[in-house]
Amino acid sequence: MPIPPPPITSRAWASPDDTRLAQELVSAQIERDWPALRLHPGDLDWWAVLAAGREPALHDRVRLWFRGPDTLVGCGWFGLPGELDALTASDDPAELDPLLEAIVAWADERQATLTAFERQATLTAFERQATLTAFEPAPLTVWAASSSAVAAALGRLGLEPSTKPGYLHFTGPLDVADGWAMPAVPSGLAIRALTDADVPARVSCGRAAFSSSTMTEERYLGTRTAHLYRRDLDLICLDAAGRVVAFALGWLDPTSRVVELEPVGVHPDWHRRGLGGEICRATLRAARDRGATRALIAAERANPAAMGLYASLGLTIGAEIVAHGRPTAG
Repeated sequence: MPIPPPPITSRAWASPDDTRLAQELVSAQIERDWPALRLHPGDLDWWAVLAAGREPALHDRVRLWFRGPDTLVGCGWFGLPGELDALTASDDPAELDPLLEAIVAWADERQATLTAFERQATLTAFERQATLTAFEPAPLTVWAASSSAVAAALGRLGLEPSTKPGYLHFTGPLDVADGWAMPAVPSGLAIRALTDADVPARVSCGRAAFSSSTMTEERYLGTRTAHLYRRDLDLICLDAAGRVVAFALGWLDPTSRVVELEPVGVHPDWHRRGLGGEICRATLRAARDRGATRALIAAERANPAAMGLYASLGLTIGAEIVAHGRPTAG
């Protein structure tokens, strides 16, 4: 009789070593699914940075699934108020469907527990005593590339794609750089790598570029210790007074040789001056010099300026990232 495969077990995220295990899973997905990608390994470093020092901690919202003692086959990354990314090692429905079902069930439990915890933490003592009604968390959202095996499996689990705008992933080979014009940074500006001394100005520019940013100087200094972070791919554009007016951070995965730009931003006072294109091209050129062969940049579908910028680089839409959820009654 054939020997049955080892059982699948799961455990909570325990250390940065687990983030690296999950990054290896993402690298394998890149080779398997390119260009229909949901994630890049650099995303996990970036998410870990954004979570640093905040509740719920990573061990409360990241879980890993193993076949046997040490073969990672899946990972769930949960974020409030109810968003899930599911990483899987196989596209075979016989393996994918039960694994994804387990990851989604875990996310349902996390959502019920953590959203209630978050709500309770924001209430005053009087409000906690006066609150008698049950709290209903927001519906769970699971992100996936629309053409991926994970999206198909979510459908088999009864989760449907949303009609709300999601994200587009612009991808392509970096030989597109051969057709770019020479750098043309406006007079008085300069592009160079970020230093520790630049971090306060970089954080200030990021908060101006993204009103929802929660980045702090301490957290950004933590970024510079992340596994895939490279100081020579963290570029900024400065004006004559030393203020950061644009930035782009490149995450280079040495396994797939794909570089992702995340984040890219321009200070609102400097919009429509070509800085977005210049900082992206400078970062992608630097990544190609260091071995990158392909690029990935995500844009919100509701942001036509970003989509136009990334298309102007010669990249094309490789995947649409769509939220999936359970159908609502009525």
